[in-house]
Amino acid sequence: MLLERAGIGLAHSLLRGEARLTERDVVVYLAHSRVTEQRAADQMDMLTTFFGEHPEVGKAIRMIAHDEENHLAYCHEELLRLAREGHAATIRSVLRRSALAEIRVYRDVSLAVMAHMGAILGWSRAKALALSLGIRAVYVHERLLGWRRMVTLRPPRRSDPLSEPATAAEFA
Repeated sequence: MLLERAGIGLAHSLLRGEARLTERDVVVYLAHSRVTEQRAADQMDMLTTFFGEHPEVGKAIRMIAHDEENHLAYCHEELLRLAREGHAATIRSVLRRSALAEIRVYRDVSLAVMAHMGAILGWSRAKALALSLGIRAVYVHERLLGWRRMVTLRPPRRSDPLSEPATAAEFA
């Protein structure tokens, strides 16, 4: 919602509306989704690394991570197709704008959550400051260099990534 308020992506009212989406609307939606799916996939990779083998939550984490990988692959596949059809400049522009806004919002939300948790848990001022500086350092890195991972398009490892849903047996 914060990204939508900043004019990033398509408004939910447009997505829920009766009006037919234009080709540009689809490009904007997919480019914005590509950026947000990258963050989700990165977060799920981290959770899989630390909790993927956990006896109670590991299976669910691996299944969600698989879904995020498929969503990201689908965005890549469709954006590459649309770029070949002449939308490359729009895709590049929307990807960059979305990535920079997403990085800013991620920082702001991280700082707010960290401050709230710190207040609840009674963290010392020094601990809160150190965590705040860490969040800001991550922001600076992403703003200077990391945003490029959110805007790079590459063919997915397998074509048609949403055609085969993962089965629970794959993650047992």
